[in-house]
Amino acid sequence: MYIFQLQINQLRLFHFFSLLVFFSACQKDKIEDPLGENCISQQNLDSTRGECNESLNFQPVVIFNIEGSIININSNCIPNHKVGLFGKVQGALNPNAITPQAVSHKINSQPSIASSFTPLLGSNGPNYAFGILNNGIELDPVAAEPFPHTNIMDPNVNWVWNLEATNVNLGLDCNNAHVQPNGKYHYHGLPTLFLDQLAVKTGEMTQIGNAADGFPIYYKYAYENPEDANSSIIEMESSYQLKEGTRPGDGVTAPCGSYDGVYSADYEYVNGLGHLDEANGRFGITKEYPNGTYYYVITSTFPIIPRYFRGTPSQDFAIR
Repeated sequence: MYIFQLQINQLRLFHFFSLLVFFSACQKDKIEDPLGENCISQQNLDSTRGECNESLNFQPVVIFNIEGSIININSNCIPNHKVGLFGKVQGALNPNAITPQAVSHKINSQPSIASSFTPLLGSNGPNYAFGILNNGIELDPVAAEPFPHTNIMDPNVNWVWNLEATNVNLGLDCNNAHVQPNGKYHYHGLPTLFLDQLAVKTGEMTQIGNAADGFPIYYKYAYENPEDANSSIIEMESSYQLKEGTRPGDGVTAPCGSYDGVYSADYEYVNGLGHLDEANGRFGITKEYPNGTYYYVITSTFPIIPRYFRGTPSQDFAIR
């Protein structure tokens, strides 16, 4: 009888430890969550913009001149419009004050199509600013905000998942711009007050700058038929859309959560979805190029400012 009772107690003890191991394994799976099933994104959509009430004490200086096949651009990077509050003052959008720069760019006035697209964002961070507007301010759409958004110098950061500057709060003013640590003011999205000054008309193609590869940049509107100057001028639509479903990350090596636009990689290019190609451009005739050229378009929706070059970018726009 004693031996029988001992066997029963041993059996109960075995089942107890078996259940303990089972529940421990379940808890371990829940904590590690290798499939990201319980993972919650720590980043939220935020379109907050600072007011542009500040007038700078510096005068803008920008000079364009063409020498042979080269366009020379010299700028002090001071915008010709009001800006947000920047610098080490209370209520500033970021602690970097706007200061005059001595920027010199050389771009090709006779650009050609390269054999492949060149992305602005590389495997180790942003490689290029996209271009420069007629007011001498750079278009620099790619933020340096890789996952997991802790230390940019960490060799394990995931640059595939980089925050989309226009969809999170990075201290942008109403011009979708802010200031680098060296004092350079630059646009991450639509340069609102610059465009207001131009008073771009719906029925006109308006060149507003040049990309780093030399091809022209137009704002929003272009001929419906790119080869017919008598066709209607309409708003160009990009060929990007938000992906459907949930990001594949585990929240440790890559982000999780639904595709909502917080990350640039939340978007996908769909050939033929809109009017423009992967670089947010196309071939066609314009007032400045009656025989036709490749040109980029700044659109109202993602990517807004293109993220690829069709030509070969000038190294003057390289981000070092």
